[in-house]
Amino acid sequence: MLTIDVIKQQFKQFESRLNGQKKHPLHQVRKAALEFVSQSGLPTSRDEEWRFTNPKPFFETEFRLAEKAAGEALSVEQIQPFLYNNFEGITLVFVNGYFMPHLSTMAESNDRVQISSLNHALSNKVELLPELNEKAVNEFNVFSALNAAFFSDGIIIEVPDHTVLKVPINVLNIAMGQGETVNNVIRNVIKVGEHSFLRVIETFLSFSDEPHFTNALTVVSVSNHAKVIHSHIQNENENAYHVGNVLVQQKHSSRYVSNNITLGGKLVRNNLKITLQGEFADATLNGFYMAHGTQHHDNHTLIEHASPNCTSNELYQGILADRASAVFAGKILVERDAQKTDAVQSNNCLLLSDEAKIDTMPQLEIYADDVKCTHGATVGQLDEEAIFYLRTRGISENRAKNLLIYSFAERIIEQIKVKPVRDYVDQNILQRFKESMNFIK
Repeated sequence: MLTIDVIKQQFKQFESRLNGQKKHPLHQVRKAALEFVSQSGLPTSRDEEWRFTNPKPFFETEFRLAEKAAGEALSVEQIQPFLYNNFEGITLVFVNGYFMPHLSTMAESNDRVQISSLNHALSNKVELLPELNEKAVNEFNVFSALNAAFFSDGIIIEVPDHTVLKVPINVLNIAMGQGETVNNVIRNVIKVGEHSFLRVIETFLSFSDEPHFTNALTVVSVSNHAKVIHSHIQNENENAYHVGNVLVQQKHSSRYVSNNITLGGKLVRNNLKITLQGEFADATLNGFYMAHGTQHHDNHTLIEHASPNCTSNELYQGILADRASAVFAGKILVERDAQKTDAVQSNNCLLLSDEAKIDTMPQLEIYADDVKCTHGATVGQLDEEAIFYLRTRGISENRAKNLLIYSFAERIIEQIKVKPVRDYVDQNILQRFKESMNFIK
């Protein structure tokens, strides 16, 4: 059982492994984060933010902090099954939250782009980034605070002004249990300068079927007229626990595109917060979740319109089978000065069994008076008329159902523009249909 006392004890053990980093100014942030957890306590289902997802399973197991040695013993051949086929880009491999240079590959890229591991940056006393302290403190929830307290590695990607990185970056996170339930903590920082462009993929996979807990926090800063396409692919094993926090800040005329795909995990919570700080900023959020058995996927999103003339478009779609369950809580917040806001939000969920369940809560909170905002949600089963129509064209009932299911998923999957990543997601969805939904290609 993970309690506050156990967390404090783990922190003391963690401090003993930090070597000279205890003197680093960032260590004060770690202590502040631990104090936040101590004062706020661990969440329960009585908390509004956890009303439909019981967080108790996250704390029933005393997850041990992962160590670096596991990844150092891996070879390039061993991680081949975890790589995207025909991927032409930069692959940065992390094992149990630690960067593994010997497993990573750097394709041809722009030399101006700075990529470094967080551990290397801290060890070499690189200038402390505000994204590592101020924003972490201001945006604490219990899991982001635990991340701030216990992280030791991650990646820092800095794209300078007027720079287009032609190849995508895949940040591959592999979790290894090694016979014990490990806790993988990773912190990433992405900064994209003015008039620049970046495509980045965060991929989360499991080395085996052993249970583990992944606690990831990514901070993205998009400067004036910059564009970031950010894909988050979570396909860990079905014994895994996963919490992902993504914080995005957008400046004037910037564009941010999120493709959030959740396929694996036993209990998954995704928190995504977008703040449109500059006029004419635009955010697009595409999400797809697919669960079967007793999996539970929870997506919480917040789009904060803080400046006028900004736009946002959010579409999340889910497919639930067996006794799987999911939560979608999407909120659009329009501040008083954010006039001429144009925001659209929608969540559609397809239930393939009578026992599958979705709790969906689209929300609008508007303080400006000249806006155009819409939100909505649909929950249902397959359209019998559509099935009948396909059957009249000579298609079997089973194949007709699966064609409709696949077309429902494809609406989001086709938004992934990096073909090897899109093919990977596509193939995994088809395989899931074959195994548990009787999909007939």
